[in-house]
Amino acid sequence: MNKKRIKTELLVHDLKNPIAVIEASADMLIRNAERENPLTERQTRALARVLRNSRIAMSLVNDILEVGRSGEGIFNKGTYRCFEYIVFPFVEIFDLIDPETAERISRIEGYKDFAEILASQGVRLEMDAKLWEKEIFLDIRKVRQIIRNLLSNAFKYRKKEIVIEISFDNDNFFISITDDGKGIEKGYQEKVFERYFQLGDERDHCVRGHGLGLAGALVLVEDMGGRMTLESEMNRGTKFSVSLPSGK
Repeated sequence: MNKKRIKTELLVHDLKNPIAVIEASADMLIRNAERENPLTERQTRALARVLRNSRIAMSLVNDILEVGRSGEGIFNKGTYRCFEYIVFPFVEIFDLIDPETAERISRIEGYKDFAEILASQGVRLEMDAKLWEKEIFLDIRKVRQIIRNLLSNAFKYRKKEIVIEISFDNDNFFISITDDGKGIEKGYQEKVFERYFQLGDERDHCVRGHGLGLAGALVLVEDMGGRMTLESEMNRGTKFSVSLPSGK
């Protein structure tokens, strides 16, 4: 690792403490207001916005650090049940757009509950229920980050529905995420994996983000020995598919 990268990652790492303080303080004010000193509706909305954005900032910091570790060949593999890889990214996504749904997902009791909650939010889960408890050996933090970034992208572009397909075969973990958005023209399909590239307003594809999600996800997938593919047709949506080798 060169000195420039060390300095950059040290700066990024040091951002975690002030962000955590902001998040904890906003959360405390909201909880105290519920018990003791009621806030105005405007104050409550402002604090909720602070809390959401501090969580976004923390997820970005963690993303950057994880991509850096991946590039250095640092992996923390372990054996986890399939649902442990897939549920948490949904909690993170909905925590930013629909906290009530995030809370419901965090309390699920099994595959059926999870699928039903997702269906109520326009997300169709296609997965063998027997896979829910299957033990899979992968780096859980990196897998969650990949799923979260692909989900975030799908939610930005979907019109009505997102389809999630999950399977496991021959020691490979497969996940695909499909949105029913406008799609991506062939000339732009390779560019979406470039850092900071975003499809612009003129294409009705405006994305509010940092431009690192898909690029970072691709880096993680490839560093883990996996593969990511993109299928898209104009006015017929976009599908990202990932395969990751699992094995000790």
